Amino acid sequence: MLFFLAVWSLLLLLFRERAFFDPGSLWHVQVGEIILTRGFPWTDPFTYTFATQTWIPQQWGAEVLMAIAHRIGGFDTLLLAFATGIAGLYSWIFVRAGRSGMSPILAGMIVAGFLAAGAFHYFVRPHMTTIALMAWTMACIVDFERGRVGLGRLAWLIPIDAVWTNLHGGVLGGTMTLGLAVGGWGLAFLLKRESPIRSWRTAILLIAIVVACGLTPFVNPFGMEMIRTWQKLIGSPVLAEVVSEHKPLSLQNAPDQVMVATAIVYVLLLAGTLPRFPRVSWLLPLVWFALTFQSIRQGPLFAITAVIAVADFFPHTFWYRFLRKNGDTLAVEPAPENPWPRVDPRGLVVPVLAVMLALSLQAAKVEAPLVGRGWARLNPEMTPIDLNEVMQAYATSMPPGTPIFNDANLGGYLIYFTPTLKIFMDDRCELFGEQWISDYANTMALTPEKLGPIFEGWQRDYKFDRAIVMTARKDEETPSIEKYLLGARDRWREVARGKSAVVFERVR
Repeated sequence: MLFFLAVWSLLLLLFRERAFFDPGSLWHVQVGEIILTRGFPWTDPFTYTFATQTWIPQQWGAEVLMAIAHRIGGFDTLLLAFATGIAGLYSWIFVRAGRSGMSPILAGMIVAGFLAAGAFHYFVRPHMTTIALMAWTMACIVDFERGRVGLGRLAWLIPIDAVWTNLHGGVLGGTMTLGLAVGGWGLAFLLKRESPIRSWRTAILLIAIVVACGLTPFVNPFGMEMIRTWQKLIGSPVLAEVVSEHKPLSLQNAPDQVMVATAIVYVLLLAGTLPRFPRVSWLLPLVWFALTFQSIRQGPLFAITAVIAVADFFPHTFWYRFLRKNGDTLAVEPAPENPWPRVDPRGLVVPVLAVMLALSLQAAKVEAPLVGRGWARLNPEMTPIDLNEVMQAYATSMPPGTPIFNDANLGGYLIYFTPTLKIFMDDRCELFGEQWISDYANTMALTPEKLGPIFEGWQRDYKFDRAIVMTARKDEETPSIEKYLLGARDRWREVARGKSAVVFERVR
């Protein structure tokens, strides 16, 4: 209870603005609203550049949930759901760690450390469901290997994955993790080493479960179009070059350094199990860390699988034996082998009441710190909410569907705050394709003199008379597009300037 309340409160406090830094936090809500009011879109509803192109909301289930939460209490309820989900997830892991022989202090330190390591990619977006369901998948794998649960528990992953498919494409990672585990167990079985597979019947049933989980991506409203969309995202080399969350791990970035440090801690803890040969489930997080080198967005999946593995192998380590031998209170006697103990409802009363109180205050529009209405907010240095009045006045004065030029990172802002305008582009990479994204990134990197003719060509082709572009933050160089628009005074004039963006109007 105390761990949940501590994590929950800290998340509400520290992620008050940060949870909405990603522009997708805004446009996912609007997609959910479209589905609730008009049904599933099959073509792009937001841009004029790709208006007739096929586009499906492949994260539709999570987007509908986001829209419903937003209807209840706006950004505050979205933040509440975000904080409650993460706090609940890591409280469950905290309980597992405690049952493995960690004292509450040690369990809290380790679980909080791995939470912090993956938090750089925590935003109010559908991918948070993948982190939670990956944790569940990993726990099922660990507990099956330890003999705590049977095949039935793993078979439940089939309907869970069918739901996951419609929440976020990360279901592919869950199926891969299960497949690697079964493959490792099968190899150990063939080599006559310790394995949860003790007969060919068990091996065949496990393979059937993996195959069934692998088929769940077809259980969706869009058929093969869903699969094609995922293929575009997974197989794109361009995204790794131009989209920060898809870029390879780099020790020049602070979050990446923390991730590497966390991996070192994990390896050191795992090394404490030697000379015993590690279980297959204990090695699975290393696969996710290897994938993190290719794309830093895999880091949170390493963190969540690693902390569950640590909670399992800790009592088998040198570190545990050392702490017990020296009388340190950081290590205690492990609980009986039962990862699914009966939950004491008394421990849930306060957390449930806290969450329900917050939800009630938000639904009733009662302002209060942390738990009430008006707490969650957008940061004007990331999202140009200080330009809302100007932008909404323009949108109101123009016919629906009026085009506007915007930087890609401002697409979500416009979709949310000025939905009647049509935008140039946003961060839905599967829609725009590699060539468009690459051309856009290369154009934005040109000097103002070279960028100008291309930009004016876009204006002639698409007939937009307004442009909103990102402006420089402190100690950053003015973006090339802003330099051009400021210098082209015979064509463009500045209308309004905020902390993160500037609006220009075409001179007629």
